[in-house]
Amino acid sequence: MKGHYKNILCVLGDSHRQDDTVAQALHIAKTHQANITIVLALEALPPNANMIMESFSYIESQQGMETQAQQWLTEQSKNWSQHYHADTEVLIGDPLINVVSYVVNNNIDLVIKRAEESFLDKLFGSLDMRLLRKCPCPVWVVDRKPKSQYKNVVAALDLNYHYPKHEVSVRQELNRDILRHASQIALLEFAQLHVVHVFDAVPENIARDGFITVDNDRMEHDLAKIFEERDNELALLLNELSDELDDDVLDFLKPQKHIVHGYPRREIAATAASVSADVVVMGTVARLGVPGFIMGGTAEETIHQLHCAVVGIKPSGFQTPISIEKK
Repeated sequence: MKGHYKNILCVLGDSHRQDDTVAQALHIAKTHQANITIVLALEALPPNANMIMESFSYIESQQGMETQAQQWLTEQSKNWSQHYHADTEVLIGDPLINVVSYVVNNNIDLVIKRAEESFLDKLFGSLDMRLLRKCPCPVWVVDRKPKSQYKNVVAALDLNYHYPKHEVSVRQELNRDILRHASQIALLEFAQLHVVHVFDAVPENIARDGFITVDNDRMEHDLAKIFEERDNELALLLNELSDELDDDVLDFLKPQKHIVHGYPRREIAATAASVSADVVVMGTVARLGVPGFIMGGTAEETIHQLHCAVVGIKPSGFQTPISIEKK
């Protein structure tokens, strides 16, 4: 089945209270029978440090930090790897560039990281969000209090294909990938799969503020047509998934469909909460080849509202905007 993880990278941003994060990453690696590397990604000493330190002292401090970090990571790994082997590595420098470079140069197909949580992270963009925007492989951001096993997995799909033809095929393939990843997670976790799509015929704020006049009867008719259209698209996706899976696997999964009328930037998260989602699998890039248009607004707002793990998927053909020197 497509989407099987083979090389996983678990990213630690510091040495504080990481046992639960690593345990969750090792659990994911074990269920997928994947190789896993745990990296401690640390910022380098600030650029102005060499202005107040002698050059030899600056270099010595930098090397000392790396040596101490490697010693800590090696020692911790002895406990972490008792039940499943993990390699380790320390990366010093810009965490985003280092992680993305490691992903590209080592054929990583999944990055796992604990969610950051602070007002400044949300205001200025945490490493989590930057990885979700720019990392070329799926990024799995686990909850700060990770669970040993998931019970409810949500696949959040955008089934609106009223776009230019060149975009429709990209969006359709992205939906297939989201569904594949979510299905596999649900299978390996023995969890319930929920498939969520939220649609809105008229932007809610425009109708509410009286910018247009809405005929309620006509609106109900249009909503019914949209619901039927999206339900048919979802049926096609599930049929394709059934053909890819072994016999009776989809019957075992019994995916629950949630086609909801509402404001997507609010209702995706609300629907995920209503089914007690442990993880939401969703696309984090809306379009390809548009400079500056890295993450869709709906995806970004939804992620900030979720209180569970998130797996961010990029569309086929996505290339990281980060310049990388390949090994």
